[in-house]
Amino acid sequence: MPDDSEWLPPAGAEAHDSVDLTAETRRLRVLGWRALVIAALWLVAAGGAFTGLVLYKSSAGALLRDGARVSGTVLTVHDRPREIHVTYSVRGEPYVAAIRVTSNRRYVQGSTVTVVYDPADPARARTTLEDGLDPRGTVFFWMVGVGLLTAVVLSLVGWGRWSLRHRAVLRTGWRPAAVTVRPDPATRYRHRPDLLVEYGDGSRAGLRATLSSHRSTWLRHRSGRPAWVGGSGGEMVVLFETGPGQRPYAVPAYGREARTGT
Repeated sequence: MPDDSEWLPPAGAEAHDSVDLTAETRRLRVLGWRALVIAALWLVAAGGAFTGLVLYKSSAGALLRDGARVSGTVLTVHDRPREIHVTYSVRGEPYVAAIRVTSNRRYVQGSTVTVVYDPADPARARTTLEDGLDPRGTVFFWMVGVGLLTAVVLSLVGWGRWSLRHRAVLRTGWRPAAVTVRPDPATRYRHRPDLLVEYGDGSRAGLRATLSSHRSTWLRHRSGRPAWVGGSGGEMVVLFETGPGQRPYAVPAYGREARTGT
């Protein structure tokens, strides 16, 4: 059992008519479930990206399997990007196709290649040796897919952390405080804002906001904001009062400097 007194003063009989703290505690669990739902949505999107990748790559294989074949001639060879322009004839009508070179083969102008074209769209073609796919398309799908999977992981971490914070606040309850948000004075990217907490008994503690969509930087313009602090150690929440008739704003945090001045 963590020593909650390192971070919170003893519970008193503070009035909190302006905030339904029981409802706000339940809302922490809702934030966790929301992160889980978002993770599921990101996962569906990632599945769509990788499905697109499979379809993109399989289209060349399907054309090789089902397409019609005809002899073609290399008109021009390009190095950047690696590409050949091939001429071929379908039912007496000439066509020219630009085909990306994805192999290590070398082509020269005038060489003969076997062209595979779509009978329904003769302008869509590849050769038997080159799939004609733009590698940038493959890279795009991979980047999107990996990015979405990263979002899934972050959302799952968020779900787990909000669940832990909810349990921590259930155990400790809330304490009224005045909190000052202090961003990193050197650079905004070095670390998250510090949350300087002053409790009603005169004690002070130092917290730091964690990575979350519930950011605290926008609260930096006012010192000593009325707030409620709950949890302990690595799982803490600062519940900022935002104004009459407005729902408090929860910022996840962890303890950095234990309470002093008790």
